[in-house]
Amino acid sequence: MYLISRKSAFLMAGALLSTLLAFSSTHAQDRGPTPGYTGDAEGNITRTGDGGCLRTGSWNQDKATLVGCDGVTLDVEITVIEGEPSGLVSAILIPAAALFEFDKAEVTDEGREAIEEYRKGLRPELSEAFMGVIIGHTDSVGDPEYNMGLSLRRAEAVRDYLVSTGAPEDILRVVGRGANDPIASNDTKEGRALNRRVEVVVVGEARALDGMLFPSVALFPRRSAELTEQGIQLLEENRETARAMMSRASYIEIVGHTDDVGDDDYNQELSEQRAETVRDYLVETGVDPSKIVTIGAGESMPITTNSTAEGRAENRRVEVFVLGRVR
Repeated sequence: MYLISRKSAFLMAGALLSTLLAFSSTHAQDRGPTPGYTGDAEGNITRTGDGGCLRTGSWNQDKATLVGCDGVTLDVEITVIEGEPSGLVSAILIPAAALFEFDKAEVTDEGREAIEEYRKGLRPELSEAFMGVIIGHTDSVGDPEYNMGLSLRRAEAVRDYLVSTGAPEDILRVVGRGANDPIASNDTKEGRALNRRVEVVVVGEARALDGMLFPSVALFPRRSAELTEQGIQLLEENRETARAMMSRASYIEIVGHTDDVGDDDYNQELSEQRAETVRDYLVETGVDPSKIVTIGAGESMPITTNSTAEGRAENRRVEVFVLGRVR
């Protein structure tokens, strides 16, 4: 469960994206059976064995207006928002040698003092921020897989310390980048020392982040996390935009959302699965998976009413938030 402040920020970010989203839709309707199709009072359509929509005896081609049934799709434009980082993002870079013993991931007493000293440079403080991202890094010496794990464990150790001092856990994200993002040459001892570090990035407001919004109905069949052919095509059409945005990212968060129809636990799981599906696609296109965190928000963050078909379609979405490089 998100803190109220984080939820409100996500709602504002989602609303901003939603107002720019242009797509055609079926006629607005209250919950209830859809003309021409068999379903329940909540608007859920009965599926056939092959995944189609079960028609009633009154169905005719004029009633083929329900997105996801009988080949009906949306004409969509993916919303892309460029963030406004100026004054909204701050970061501190703490050398690993000031935090940890060699090859360890437990913050030392001296490391706690170092965090507190560096922390004075963060504006705003974590308790007032929209999001805090903690990124662990290593040099290139040793096994890449081991380095990736060590960098993540070190980021988690800093996160745990910050939480112990009162930082809100729900706004903190951790990623381990291993040796993938050096800031100096690994050919020298001095350069390797600079590359072994933990960064703490504070995002003051949601509008600091780049963003992309994908309506779930354009990507997935009803109640499914498998991409449709249209969904794959839509992602392919936006591949270059996504690639450019992701290539300059320090951190990527993919959030899946559902409407409020059906079981809460099912919706939570479905939102997680859809976020992971988009993550997997981005990774296949070349995005570094170590940058990405996926989150399922279920039905907890609607951007409009769930009482109409149009509103539910807008609430079913996948949002991609991108933190650009802060150096």
